[in-house]
Amino acid sequence: MTGLRWILAAVLLAAGCSSKEEPATAVVSAASPATIQAAVVEIKSAQVPVRVEVTGQIMPIFQATLSSRIQGTIDTLLVREGTRVSKGQTLIQLDNRDVQADLARASAEVENARAQLDRMKSLYSQDAVSKQEMENATRSYKVAEANRKSVLAQLSYTVVKAPFDGVITEKKVEAGELASPGQPLLKMEDPLQLRLEATVAEGDLKSIARGDKIPVLIDALAAQTLSGVVSQILPAGDPQTHTFMVKVDLPKTPGLKTGMFGRFQLDKGTSHTILIPASSVVERGELTSVYVVGADRIARLRWIKAGRRFDQQLEILSGVNLGERVLTDGSRGIDGAPVQILDAVAAPATP
Repeated sequence: MTGLRWILAAVLLAAGCSSKEEPATAVVSAASPATIQAAVVEIKSAQVPVRVEVTGQIMPIFQATLSSRIQGTIDTLLVREGTRVSKGQTLIQLDNRDVQADLARASAEVENARAQLDRMKSLYSQDAVSKQEMENATRSYKVAEANRKSVLAQLSYTVVKAPFDGVITEKKVEAGELASPGQPLLKMEDPLQLRLEATVAEGDLKSIARGDKIPVLIDALAAQTLSGVVSQILPAGDPQTHTFMVKVDLPKTPGLKTGMFGRFQLDKGTSHTILIPASSVVERGELTSVYVVGADRIARLRWIKAGRRFDQQLEILSGVNLGERVLTDGSRGIDGAPVQILDAVAAPATP
């Protein structure tokens, strides 16, 4: 009896599995993107200036490398790097004992020659000596005096003085060292009179002239712009790079120092290009894109190649065509979303 029940259950289970009734299938529909309410701008050609950026370094107008004209031991070193000095101030004193001895000897020779000359003059007036002896005494005195002046000059060379007001930028020796003629001892500059020295390509040289006022951008001063004046354009260029040195004098500016990086731009005329608001551009890593709104008013993501920036506008080199429309605010774009255009923005004005 029990075996019969098991057989009956197996038959009913098989009948249920072989039923032709199919199970209900759940259908999921993807929701379409929400409509974007945004402004668009029509792409038109704009006239922009053609500019070339020139870079250079801040350099002092007045700088000097100080050295000794004679050989001697450095007796006293009165300055260090950063010391502010005045014109004529003593910076280094060399040991001058030998020169002082030479000066004493030369002064004694002058006294002897002078006494001899005076005696000869007295005798010559009495016709006691010849004219030749008188002239010899005169020459001897002049030679002695010239020798004394030479020693005085040597004595002045034992003192190194500042040639102008400025600051010491480099110290190459210490007290007690032997200074040789022509050996660099100190470097100094005037930190209040600085200029930008930059190299300009020969093809761009016609865009600049001496006396021109040029805005100079200094990155180290929070991108501060200074009003520079072109003071020099060197007449000889570099034959290897075909560039010319241009020097632009800068105003006294707190924080401006030698060695800082500076740049300025030269205008070379105008050209036509495509400009769109910078807010239309979406940057994703190294890729740049905009949302183009076609006649069907659907926003579609399109990759572009951007160029120069003009204030709040960006140059587009490729990726879009004249007459197309893009979202003014690219951050609101969704690829494939319908767009409800709020207003049409006019073409960008010329910078």
